[in-house]
Amino acid sequence: MPTITTQPVGQTGSAGQTATFSVVATGSAPLSYQWRRDGADIPGATSDSYTTPATVLADDGAQFAVVVTNAAGSVTSTAAIRTLN
Repeated sequence: MPTITTQPVGQTGSAGQTATFSVVATGSAPLSYQWRRDGADIPGATSDSYTTPATVLADDGAQFAVVVTNAAGSVTSTAAIRTLN
C-alpha cells in the first residue's frame, strides 16, 4: 500500500488567485493520484499536485485531499483547506 510522506498543506489567499496543493507518496510503482474537493473527485486532477482555477468567495473553506493508489491498495491524505482572506 502507498504511504504519504508529505501531506497537502492548506493554502490562504485572495479571491481570484489559484492555489496549488501537492503530496509526496512512496510505494511500489506505478502510483496513481485522484484529487478530491469536499469528497468529490476532481475530473482530470490525477497528478501529485493540483492547482485550482481562480478561486471565488464560495471556495472559502473548501477541503482538498488526494487518494494515492497502487496495486497493493490506496490511502487518502488529510484534507488541506483553502482559506480566503
